[in-house]
Amino acid sequence: MHHRVQIIGDAGQLFNATDVIDTFVFRALFRSSGLNVGMASAAGFYQSVVCFVIIVVTNALIRRVNSDYALY
Repeated sequence: MHHRVQIIGDAGQLFNATDVIDTFVFRALFRSSGLNVGMASAAGFYQSVVCFVIIVVTNALIRRVNSDYALY
């Protein structure tokens, strides 16, 4: 059974401009090669680490401005 990715599609005109890590991971998981699963896992992990760093840094900046609005 062949799954077609319908988020943007591999041949869409907007594909180069709208590809983000989430759609890359989704598309890579539906390809047949085992190497793509590892790449999708690495991309998902990279996204998690980057988002965690952004949240920590943003929270530190907010804490300096007004500690009432900080998450922790």
